[in-house]
Amino acid sequence: MPRPSRWNDVVEAAAYVFKERGYDGTRLEDIADALGMQKGSLYNYITSKEELLLAVVRPPADRLLGALTDLSTTDLPASEKIRGVARAHAQVLDEYFPYVAVYVSEIAGQDRSEEWKQMDRTYVRLLSDIIQQGQDTGQFSRSSSSRVTAMALIGALNWMTRWYEHGGPRSAEEIADQIATSFLAGLISRTLDSGGLTVRRDGVDPDRK
Repeated sequence: MPRPSRWNDVVEAAAYVFKERGYDGTRLEDIADALGMQKGSLYNYITSKEELLLAVVRPPADRLLGALTDLSTTDLPASEKIRGVARAHAQVLDEYFPYVAVYVSEIAGQDRSEEWKQMDRTYVRLLSDIIQQGQDTGQFSRSSSSRVTAMALIGALNWMTRWYEHGGPRSAEEIADQIATSFLAGLISRTLDSGGLTVRRDGVDPDRK
């Protein structure tokens, strides 16, 4: 059944109100007020506040998981997959900023339902597998747990919802590249040779011309 004509407006208003007030602190009246409509009119669109919350977080969650799933099946080196994950995360954040902020604060790690717990587990597993791939091929150091490293990267990317400025001096992609570079600097395997400390990327000496 098609949604009523203002469905997108309703979801957008809910995203901004949930972000500002939090899910528990938001009343349906608050969302109706933001839309300039009566609370009763909202029931032409939804049956509950939770239904509206899930409508807010579904698009960015599906996009993020889809992007990571696609990256995980490519033949790219693990380092490029990590960079791709960061860029995809930043792109979704830039496009759906209040929606992602609501997802991070209200859904991620909150055990709201089995479906959302499974999505979180799948995301962590796919990212851990990429890091493990880098460790298995010798590109990444084995000094850290792949799962702990995955959780740390997810945390860094999610924290962008607290400080990222849409339209600010640095684009979301530039910030993503900086975050990825910082993480990769700690992940890339390092070996000692006659010239001192050499950073290996896919087994290639970076100083070789």
